[in-house]
Amino acid sequence: MKQIISILNYIDTAAPLLTLFFFIKPFKKLTKELRFIFWFVCVQFLTNLISSSFELIYTWSDHSILWSNYSIYALNIILSFGILSALFYQLNIPVIKKLAPVFSIIFTICAFFSSSKGSGIYTYNSVLSAMASFVITAYCLIFFYWRLVKDTKLSGLTESSFFWVIIGLFTYYTGSFFIFISYNYLIAKEFDAIGILWRFHNVLLTIFCIYTIYGLTCKDYQKT
Repeated sequence: MKQIISILNYIDTAAPLLTLFFFIKPFKKLTKELRFIFWFVCVQFLTNLISSSFELIYTWSDHSILWSNYSIYALNIILSFGILSALFYQLNIPVIKKLAPVFSIIFTICAFFSSSKGSGIYTYNSVLSAMASFVITAYCLIFFYWRLVKDTKLSGLTESSFFWVIIGLFTYYTGSFFIFISYNYLIAKEFDAIGILWRFHNVLLTIFCIYTIYGLTCKDYQKT
């Protein structure tokens, strides 16, 4: 059991790293959309690597290190939201082009107020993370509707890498939304719930990585 827990604790770094290797060979042939995903995966790898490093230092040092850990994850949320918002905006889906500026302004305001309150273990506000997850989930749903229902000229959607990446994003952010919307309530009731929630989050990120790898290896990465 301890080995499984250790794997789940650090799979959020290993899975994105493995995914990055699958971007290397076809990188020059990737569509612009998949290059956004590449940078998204880079953010996941680097921020999770730094966060894991802080966790290791925390076991040997004082509790102030944990503040930095949550700060890094807040940075992850902000960078990820920016990259994915830009990705969905440039898809030229009318509904998203109208909603994206509004959502981005609201998110920026929320991010400012959230960061001003600090990001320690007792002050961490999961509302910002929940909001980002909700918005990206909405973008994914709009994408599916537009491509499968509205865009009648499109064929072979499921044969494109991008389609499977979006399924991965949808799975990751939908699950993350329910994690973050209940985060503060659960840790108030049971402090040990933190570890369980973050391991489940790591599993969701790994599922996203699996979908992305599948898309890059088995599908046409030159189609959106």
